[in-house]
Amino acid sequence: MPAEFDLKTATVIEFGVGIDEPRGQRFVLVPIDANVQDAVREMVITTREEMKEAEEGPTTYDPSQKYGAREHLLLPLDDELAAHVIKIHTAENLRSEPTALSNPTDVFCYFARMSDGKGHRLTAIRRATAFKGVLKSRLLQFTTDALKLVQENIFKLDRDYDF
Repeated sequence: MPAEFDLKTATVIEFGVGIDEPRGQRFVLVPIDANVQDAVREMVITTREEMKEAEEGPTTYDPSQKYGAREHLLLPLDDELAAHVIKIHTAENLRSEPTALSNPTDVFCYFARMSDGKGHRLTAIRRATAFKGVLKSRLLQFTTDALKLVQENIFKLDRDYDF
């Protein structure tokens, strides 16, 4: 069943992270600028298109299975594994925490939440593995309290050199 969500009318785009702490996990929002909002919208559009083009329809997620980098999976909402996703999706007034990304090793997931013109909500969530690399590479930056995309050209050495 396709989601009834109109990306063209998505007006509210929130970005957040899940943080591992000694006393448990918590979810917070990270302020983002308009360019990051546009990038998040584009990622959701691309993901939706890839899901539509998948040769096989969605299969039910099974934690005992190993999956590839891109799989079209579904998780029933009554499954206990969906508890975190439901918590993020339905949360009201998540705390905004501009410094949440200061220690990338504590981030275990990142998510985006959107609302469209008809009041439908969409939540996208992903493990933080690749995102941690982006943070460590400084491909994102804070110049204010908001997360921004780096506009400058970036050169990165991928191995250590002795000079």
